[in-house]
Amino acid sequence: MKKLLKNGYVLMSADADIKKMDILIDNGIIAELSENIILDEVEVYDLNNKLIIPGFINSHTHLAMSLFRGIGDDLTLQEWLFNEMFPREDLLNDDLTYYGSLISILEMLSKGVTTVVDMYLFMKGTAEAVKNTGIRAFLTRGLGYDNEDGWKRRIDETKYLFENYHNKYNIKIGFGPHAPYTCPMNKLEEVALLTKEYETFTTIHLYESINERDMYKFEDIEKTGLFKNNVIAAHCIHVDENDMKILSRNEVAVAHNPSSNLKLGNGVAPILDMLKHEINITLGTDGAASNNTLNIWEEMRLASLLQKSNGPEKFKTEEALRMVWENGGYALNEKIGRIEEEYKADLAIIDLNNFEMYPVDINRLKSHLVYSPVNRVYSTMVNGEWVYFNGEYPKLKENDYFEIFHKYYFELEKKFRKGE
Repeated sequence: MKKLLKNGYVLMSADADIKKMDILIDNGIIAELSENIILDEVEVYDLNNKLIIPGFINSHTHLAMSLFRGIGDDLTLQEWLFNEMFPREDLLNDDLTYYGSLISILEMLSKGVTTVVDMYLFMKGTAEAVKNTGIRAFLTRGLGYDNEDGWKRRIDETKYLFENYHNKYNIKIGFGPHAPYTCPMNKLEEVALLTKEYETFTTIHLYESINERDMYKFEDIEKTGLFKNNVIAAHCIHVDENDMKILSRNEVAVAHNPSSNLKLGNGVAPILDMLKHEINITLGTDGAASNNTLNIWEEMRLASLLQKSNGPEKFKTEEALRMVWENGGYALNEKIGRIEEEYKADLAIIDLNNFEMYPVDINRLKSHLVYSPVNRVYSTMVNGEWVYFNGEYPKLKENDYFEIFHKYYFELEKKFRKGE
């Protein structure tokens, strides 16, 4: 049945003005936006004193890493990755990644996130968590090279995901080479060809730490053909002028992860310089192991404040909102990130009776969104369906997920400490 959202304030996009509007949703698509829509045989939701905004797009996550939240807090990237993360990841399985991903998704839905771009291991578990919660997800099996057998197994796992989940359950499958220091250039060539063959996207970590500049060059990646596809490059902290030119001419989107970048001591990405090169900047939280929150609101606030350190006038409120809305939709080639007719009905609803939203003045609400983040939204909609509504998760059938999550977590930690 069609849904009619009535009496709410609507912010259609980062650069729009807030207006009172009704929104008619038909088959997951925004069918009409206008004042005082009156129709029979529709589900009507009165959203008086609510603000309707585009759903947030989290462009870089490792969903199952909620299992590792709070581990290795004060370590460098290399220490954190090789001493704490990789040994634990060797103990993962689909059940663990299901519940790790589930907890992360529920956290994000409560914050108004409607789309995630994820790279990790045992992605069948993650795909099932996406399926059972209703969030929109772009999933990739992380790819690294150790030997030919291991590489083939990971590619085969990606192909399995295509066969079973691509274009189903709000899921798209892509390719996720971890980084050039774990995937040799000849393997990136292979990923480039596969991405083109499957007509999909690639996501990859680039220049997250300063020592990566001694390991590979963007010119070499460009020669593999990888950048000819739709690519989202996470981090890009240590790019120089030439790197930015390469990203720009290949229309590579950058997933900016300011909290993780700072927590691991990697630095601050030169976002203002990237914007001068017309690079599309999106926003990600990274995983709960390196952030530790998946609160995209906090990420947006931090991203803005870091750039304002160069001069408060140089990074506008609207730029921060574009990073979590339109820029993400553009990077993913999807009609998301705006409230507009024929766009997908991916929405977040905010109750204006929150201290963070006071004073409730429509001329100030954009500022509130960026600089006074709320703890929880009122509701979240993906593809025209409520996936979070006033503290509940309508699509999720199980209710013992907290207990099962902790059971798996303690079993994993016991094995890790025993060195199994």
